[in-house]
Amino acid sequence: MTTTATAIYKYTYTLGRSLYIPLTCRCNSIPLPVTRGPKFVLPREVADALMNVRNAEFPGHGFGHADDGGGEGDDDRERLPPFPKKWLVNDLYADINPSPRQSQKHDSITADIIDDSIQPPISTLINEVHSRLSSDPFDQLVIAGEGEPTLRMDALLAVARTVQSRKVPVRVITNGLCYGVNNLGYSPYNRERNGVLPIHRHTVLRDMLEAGVTRVSVALNTANRHEYDLLMEPATNLQPGTAHDIVCEFIMEAAKVGMDVEITAIDRPDVDRRETDRLARMLLSVGDQKKKISNVRWRRYFE
Repeated sequence: MTTTATAIYKYTYTLGRSLYIPLTCRCNSIPLPVTRGPKFVLPREVADALMNVRNAEFPGHGFGHADDGGGEGDDDRERLPPFPKKWLVNDLYADINPSPRQSQKHDSITADIIDDSIQPPISTLINEVHSRLSSDPFDQLVIAGEGEPTLRMDALLAVARTVQSRKVPVRVITNGLCYGVNNLGYSPYNRERNGVLPIHRHTVLRDMLEAGVTRVSVALNTANRHEYDLLMEPATNLQPGTAHDIVCEFIMEAAKVGMDVEITAIDRPDVDRRETDRLARMLLSVGDQKKKISNVRWRRYFE
C-alpha cells in the first residue's frame, strides 16, 4: 500500500485480498488485538487506521501515532498505545438523546443514511468502502477493528448492505458477546425499526444475514467459563461465568442459521487446547451436518 493510498483511505485497511472496516475503538471486553499479548504488533497501515478511529471517537486526547514495533524486522509494524480500561463499555449510545433524526443527505452512494452520532460517521465509512472496491476487487469485506463491531449494529448492517450488489462476501470478527449488549447494539436512530429497539436475541443474526453477512469469526478463547472472565474481562451486567455462556450460545445459533462460523482462540500456555477444541466442535455440531466442522483457529500469543 503506497503512502498516497493510505492518506486517501483513513479508516479502512487491507490484509491480503481482504478489505477491513473498523467501526469503533471501544469494546465490551478486552479488545481482540490486546488478547494477542504485550508484544503483538500490527502492520503500519492497520495500526494507522485503528489510531484514526481512536482519534475520531476521542478528538483532542492526543493519541498521536502507534509506536514502532521495536523488534528486529519490525520496521513496517507498530504497536498500539495501551487500551484505556474506561473504553470497556456495554452501550455506545447511553449518553445520546433518542430524539428523532432526519436522514443525512450526501452527494454519493450514502444519499439516505441516518448516522448514529458515533465517529467515524457511517456515511464516511461506506464512501471509503465503495472507493476501495471501485479500484480493487477484494475477495471479502471484513467488519472488525480494535473495538467490538456489534456494539454498533446500525453501522455494521449499513456497511454490509451497501456491498450486496457487488456480491462481495462479508465476514464479521467478534467476541460473540452481542447478546449481552444493551439494546443488542442498535442505536435509537435505527431507521428500519422507526426508533423501536429490538428485544429478542434472534434479531441480531437475522438482521446480519439479511444484510449480507454470511461469515463470523468468534473468539471463544477457552473452554473454561471462569477463565474466560479473567482473560476477556467482559463489560456486561452478568453474573460471573455467564459471559462465556453467551459466546457459546451465539456460536451455536450462528451455526444453526447457516452462517460459516470460525472459532478462534489465543494459544496461551494457561489455556487447555484440547478442551477448547472439543467444546468448539460440540458447539458447531448443531449446524448444517453437510458442512465440515473445523477445529479452532489458534492464534499466536506474543509475550
